[in-house]
Amino acid sequence: MKKEVKNNRRRKKRNGTKILVLLWALVFLVIGFELFFRNEIKFITLDYLSRVSTCEISKVKETKLSETESVSLDEFLRYENVTANEALLLVNEKYKISEDYIPKTVYHDERAVEMNACAKDSFDNLSEALFDETGETLFISSAYRDYEKQKEVKAEEGETAQEAGCSEHQTGLALDVFVKNFAGESFIKSESGQFINENCGDYGFIIRYPIFGEKKTGISFEPWHLRYVGLPHSKIINESKITFEDYIDSFEMGKLYSYENYIITRQNTDTISVPEGFEGAVASEDNTGAVIITFKME
Repeated sequence: MKKEVKNNRRRKKRNGTKILVLLWALVFLVIGFELFFRNEIKFITLDYLSRVSTCEISKVKETKLSETESVSLDEFLRYENVTANEALLLVNEKYKISEDYIPKTVYHDERAVEMNACAKDSFDNLSEALFDETGETLFISSAYRDYEKQKEVKAEEGETAQEAGCSEHQTGLALDVFVKNFAGESFIKSESGQFINENCGDYGFIIRYPIFGEKKTGISFEPWHLRYVGLPHSKIINESKITFEDYIDSFEMGKLYSYENYIITRQNTDTISVPEGFEGAVASEDNTGAVIITFKME
């Protein structure tokens, strides 16, 4: 009789434990669903899953052209249909910029900030697209900073800021953006923040520090930090779901790569190979000792 009573107690205890586990599981399931279907959590989760599923360069293929000519970089830059900018300058703790580096900047009157000249028109186009989509104005909290200003920011913000020489803000290519009531980490909670994160690649920008990229960039997710790289590079990076570091590393020195009606090549800064019959080209040093040339073909 005593044995049967003990067995009944054990069964009740086991059943009670099972019920408790099921109740907790149900609670976590409900919380999980609620979190997932919060707009920004769902967006970030789906974005992360799509990015970790691929680490390959999208739609970019190595190509060989039968007709090319070799010229010096100085000679190439004197072509009437060739421009030079700083759009593909890689800046991080490994590839730093010097204290006396001064980018080509312009003052944006409406946003009251200084930015790299090559990024201004694209920022205006992105801002216009956002306003058409959401009715919101895209503001800039921080753009170009010189070396001394970056030292001040580092002293004020500590670990959250980059050392002078390691910050993209010193190029004027990095823009910290926000909309009314949504700045910093809350930017991604807004419809505008999600629009920017999803569509900035169509306008020459990337999210420089994406949610999946901390191992490569050394910096955690910053959905408000835009970086100008220009077209078609921004589209390739966004479509491929890779970091800027991955993108630069993907181009073997001296080889030619095709994407849509573009030829992209990463070459040394002495003699370069130029395909015949190109409509125009943009050359940008990448801060690794090479220059990346983007040819738009006829």
